Amino acid sequence: MHSVTLERDLQDVHDLSARLERGVDVDDGPLQQRLSLICSKLSAWQWCIHGETLPFRKEVTRWLVNKSKYTLARRYALCGKGDLLLQNSKSGAVRVKPMGCGAGFCPRCSRRCGRKHLARVASHLGSSSHGPIWHIVLTQPGRAQEPLTQSRTRFERAWKRFYPWLRKAGLVSALATYHVKPSRRYGWHYHCHLVVEFDGIVDEETLYHGVNVRWRECVSTDASHLDYKDVFMRKVCGAGEALTGMQNNTQLEFWDEPTDEVEKVLHYVIRDVLQGIEGWVSSLQRKEDVFDFCDAIGGMKRHRTYGKWRKKVVDDATEDTVESEEKDGPEGVLKSCLTKGDLEWSVLRSMDNCLHTSRHGDMQSTLALTQLIGCTNRSQGVLCRLKKVVTWIAA
Repeated sequence: MHSVTLERDLQDVHDLSARLERGVDVDDGPLQQRLSLICSKLSAWQWCIHGETLPFRKEVTRWLVNKSKYTLARRYALCGKGDLLLQNSKSGAVRVKPMGCGAGFCPRCSRRCGRKHLARVASHLGSSSHGPIWHIVLTQPGRAQEPLTQSRTRFERAWKRFYPWLRKAGLVSALATYHVKPSRRYGWHYHCHLVVEFDGIVDEETLYHGVNVRWRECVSTDASHLDYKDVFMRKVCGAGEALTGMQNNTQLEFWDEPTDEVEKVLHYVIRDVLQGIEGWVSSLQRKEDVFDFCDAIGGMKRHRTYGKWRKKVVDDATEDTVESEEKDGPEGVLKSCLTKGDLEWSVLRSMDNCLHTSRHGDMQSTLALTQLIGCTNRSQGVLCRLKKVVTWIAA
């Protein structure tokens, strides 16, 4: 019954969108209302992957309609409803095939946009020896009431002045990840996490002093010293041989916690892998902040690689994989959307259907959910919420 209602709602959405695009209608209110209703009908699985972000998602859906992005608005409202549960024909293992919207400001899809960078850096570190690796956090003094676009521009000016010095200091490769957190007291906390590989001759004390002095000089042209804090720096590991144990994990909502120190820091700085923007948007109280945030996040690259890590390694197909998955629409619940690398995987059912049938005693669904939960020891985010749902079903 639910699928029939959803199909009817989607048909109405398609009709309303087509009339707006042809200019037959100029009032987008009916489309906003219908998509807002679809977004509000949060399924159990959507709650697992999006968390407590429904007010934010409803505002974003309206914002997308106002910007005449009707297709993305539909996919955004439906994100997660089409996720498929796959099973390996040889091992019997299960995994989730996302059918997301692909938006960088989506609480769920934001976790996936950093995957290709994570996999590429892991490929480089697993194929050759490396120099000492450092974790550096660059922040700038916040300004109350400053729009996010201005905060971002201010940081980028400082970064352009700082990067040449960093290269002269011995940078071989780097991964930069930008975090954008709202702060009621200081405005937007726009900052950058760097994982940097230096050459083997860098002096630690000189490096630490130099980074602090140079970054202070770079941000001082746009901000006072009063709120300046010393740069956070931590040596992750010294120079060494190839890190062959690093994983190229594509199942980002369920994975084994890393034990290698380098892999740990990579998983931490690419916050998309851990929690995406879920923890950030909970602080966005005003509509203006939501729109400002989506405008900025939707038009920026939150992850960048430099030096050796920027180059594609041999047999690296991460970009092709990510692109194909982001193009999948959430409406194709019953369609087999498997890529060439998924030949051993077959569609078991949709995740929503799996939760539904498990509640009604289907053992195959129950075992599949148990297997998903058991594949990692994570205790937060998606896994924590899935455990709650499964516990509720079992009760």
